[in-house]
Amino acid sequence: MADVNVVEKQKRVRCSDEQFLEAVFSSKTYAEIAGKTGQKVATTMARFARTKAALAKKGVELPSMERAKPAKTVDNVEAMAEVVRRLKAHTNG
Repeated sequence: MADVNVVEKQKRVRCSDEQFLEAVFSSKTYAEIAGKTGQKVATTMARFARTKAALAKKGVELPSMERAKPAKTVDNVEAMAEVVRRLKAHTNG
């Protein structure tokens, strides 16, 4: 892909429409697009929505995007149960 311009004063990353659309067609998630364009995920999601709406008026469809699923490395239920046990022991004893 082409270079991404970074404006130091504003800390804003700018990429062209062509760069953005290349990232859209080569990605499946918003996070992948954000990684390729250097923008934040929230900015990417908003830009995708605006672009999709504008192109829909012209009869052009963009591929659907997915949100990246969080990787669960620990059992959250067991961790919460341990916290409850600890709090009960603290309040009762």
